[in-house]
Amino acid sequence: MCEILAPAGDEAAFFAALDAGADAIYLGLRSFSARANAANFTPERLAQLIRRAHLFGTRVHVALNTLVKEGELSAFFASAQEAWNAGADALIVQDVFLGAELKRQCPQLVLHLSTQAGTCNVYGARLAKSCGFSRVILARETPLAEIAAIAREIETEVFVQGALCTCFSGQCYLSSFAGGNSGNRGLCKQPCRKRYTVDRKGFERASYALSLADLSVGARVRELAAAGVTSFKIEGRMRSAAYVGAAVKYYKDLFAGADGAALAADRSALKRTYNRGDYTAGYAFGEDASLHAAAVQGHIGEKIGTIARLTKDAKRAYVRSSFRPQEGDGFKVLRGGKEELGGSSWRPPFGGDAGGFYLAAERGWQVGDGVYLTLDTALAARIAAERRLIPVSLSLTVAAGEPPVAVARGAFGECRFTADFCAEPARSSPLTEEELRRCFARTGEAPFDVSFQEVHIAGDCFVVRSALNTFRRAVFDGVEEALAGAVRPPVTLALPPREPEKTAETEAEIAVIDDDFASPCYRARKIGHAIFKPKNYRDTAVIEDFLKNSEYYASHNWLYLPVFMTESELKAVEGYLPQFYGVYGEGVWAAQFCKEKGLRLFAGVGFNLFNSLSAQGARAHGAERLALSKELSVPELAAAGAKGSFVLVGGGVKVMDLIHCPFGRSCADCDKRRRYILTDEAGRRFPLLRYETSVCRFELYNPSPLAADVAERLGACALYDFTGLADAEKGAFLAGEGSSLPHTAGAFRRVIN
Repeated sequence: MCEILAPAGDEAAFFAALDAGADAIYLGLRSFSARANAANFTPERLAQLIRRAHLFGTRVHVALNTLVKEGELSAFFASAQEAWNAGADALIVQDVFLGAELKRQCPQLVLHLSTQAGTCNVYGARLAKSCGFSRVILARETPLAEIAAIAREIETEVFVQGALCTCFSGQCYLSSFAGGNSGNRGLCKQPCRKRYTVDRKGFERASYALSLADLSVGARVRELAAAGVTSFKIEGRMRSAAYVGAAVKYYKDLFAGADGAALAADRSALKRTYNRGDYTAGYAFGEDASLHAAAVQGHIGEKIGTIARLTKDAKRAYVRSSFRPQEGDGFKVLRGGKEELGGSSWRPPFGGDAGGFYLAAERGWQVGDGVYLTLDTALAARIAAERRLIPVSLSLTVAAGEPPVAVARGAFGECRFTADFCAEPARSSPLTEEELRRCFARTGEAPFDVSFQEVHIAGDCFVVRSALNTFRRAVFDGVEEALAGAVRPPVTLALPPREPEKTAETEAEIAVIDDDFASPCYRARKIGHAIFKPKNYRDTAVIEDFLKNSEYYASHNWLYLPVFMTESELKAVEGYLPQFYGVYGEGVWAAQFCKEKGLRLFAGVGFNLFNSLSAQGARAHGAERLALSKELSVPELAAAGAKGSFVLVGGGVKVMDLIHCPFGRSCADCDKRRRYILTDEAGRRFPLLRYETSVCRFELYNPSPLAADVAERLGACALYDFTGLADAEKGAFLAGEGSSLPHTAGAFRRVIN
């Protein structure tokens, strides 16, 4: 099965997807949707739309894919119940442990694990499967070989079109810590699309240094299909109905084997509806220069011409182009591929000729600048006018003294309907075949394309028009029932009683994440847990040196495993894992990895444990120790069961994991520095740290360290992240003087939405 899965942020997009032939549509309710700023849907309207989709055999997946706070758990279970009882074919959930509880209560639920869960290897797939998920939506960074391995474990869904997040999904906290709007809560403000400078030669000029081009795998979907992918996902619940319709048509035509001219037209339509950076095939096929879009912030459309001349007053520009604009069409002007010159829209007073047309000019436009079409109103209207209809063939029989009979045939098989009244002998104006056809040709809102196989009236008959219309509606309602299928019985979901705390009364522990434990501060005070985060996972000498000396400054040593690791990267570190006390896993897949390898697990802050149910789930899946999410406020940490858990209270706050190289893998010219500084337009300086697994990867940290004296108040254990900090800063924290450092309020002084 090759499922084309389309987004719907509103009803217009829903119908655009349906009419374009999408095999499935994903959308959100007005709560717990990772696109909280989309229009989204009420449960009542959702049920109606699902019924319409099911007429065409189109499935509807409902996204409940945000992280859930303790006080929201009851509402989350109620939303899941509403979505399933409305007829949803699957629920998309981010929290694998909440999903396990849903499945425990109702085994008939179909669950898909959100891309926000970070499934990037077979261990994540097996964990999802063990928790009752039937499908994983893979991290966009997953390479093709890993996709094929995962597809042998479980049904897979892979993004093929749309926006690429800069950060590994589920691990971006930049919007949270920059402005209190969490991407994990559906409120990302996209600070990654802003301008930054980097203190590396060639990158000092302000650019959209973190922004990535839009994904468009195009014809390479066939390689994904060959790898075993089931569902081909189009991103874009915040995008227009025209974009949705164009994207669905493009991928449907690709799989149907459309010719080159048709695919070129499809590609053109797609560019005009949304195109950031002229597209990249993405991570699955190997990172390359097309991944980055440092010159582009938003939609640049399709190039349709160039500025040939400006009028003397510089108020109008003549665009040489074969495109013929109409009122409302929108354009951007780019120079050297850079999105800095503004745009314009066409209106009737600005004429043109066979060679081009005029636009109102912006200051700074020059001859030779490229003109890009960003809003094609004719295209949008054409997509909006598309209608997908279901063929229904009718045979009608009317005879005096007998009830009228209708037989409907189609993809649903054959259905026979008999009226609850009899036709009468006609005294005057008998019913004609033409009148009978006209009556049944009216389908109202039903999406039917009616044809007539046989229409037979025996003798002169009379039927009251209102009765005939009622019978017609009953026929079409019956056909809809046959197409939509039986309504399944409702389910009940509820928040289970909270289990009593089982935390032993022990002295609060301290855990430290660091890439260098040679600092004298560790000799001055022994810590409970040293979490070693190598700068280079292939440098066995450094790892062995840590293992040799760790007993002097820590009771337990752990190896930090990043949120993204391929199976081959994990095999490379397996040899020395038994020498560690256990694994500190940043990604939830580490739970399954540790279970299979017989290793102790420290579930890190990257598990995004937001509530007590999730924390219980992590413990049930082997976590000996765990850290709660760094996005929770003090009251939320207390509610989630911070007592006995670890809470990030000091050191750096990692806000992004970058699986790609922000310098475009320009390895020949690379200075190989460990630390760079990314500076935003407000002058904030974000440390950008390099580390190596099989390749270089990067982490972005908040400008100021975190200092929050909350662990003791919560009865929690303290977690510090000293990655990249100077020895003096580490010593100040361990000596209890961290609050004297410049610090960020972080998640502890305000509530993150």
